[in-house]
Amino acid sequence: MNGSVLIRIGIGIIFIWGGLEKFIPGFFGGPGLTGATGFIGGVFGVEGIIATILTIGLAITELVTGILVVIGKKLFIAYTTLTLILLVAILMVWVPAGFNDLSGANNVTWVILITHIGLLLTLGGLALNEKKIEESSTQQ
Repeated sequence: MNGSVLIRIGIGIIFIWGGLEKFIPGFFGGPGLTGATGFIGGVFGVEGIIATILTIGLAITELVTGILVVIGKKLFIAYTTLTLILLVAILMVWVPAGFNDLSGANNVTWVILITHIGLLLTLGGLALNEKKIEESSTQQ
């Protein structure tokens, strides 16, 4: 086992958990479909079936791409997809949450924001590396 496998397992677990928590109420503290739909609907300003479709789509995407990362398949697509998910989460959830409380009393929000940014840059770098590997293998 090499370091790349450990990185893939670590990242994959994060997103598999993220997908499962949106489907299973109470899964490691997750909100389940109803709670996640309410939250995502609020973030995007939608309700009803549109919010439910967005939530199910996000949950399935996190779950499937997390699994792909763990098993090492379609890595460029998986890393790129997860990078986009994180970018949306940062811009739509964590930056607004951080700037809603500039008092410094809400340190947890800032820690989560910087963690998301670190993971975003990691996934973006992994996607670029994977693209380079794909390109070099097709040229040979």
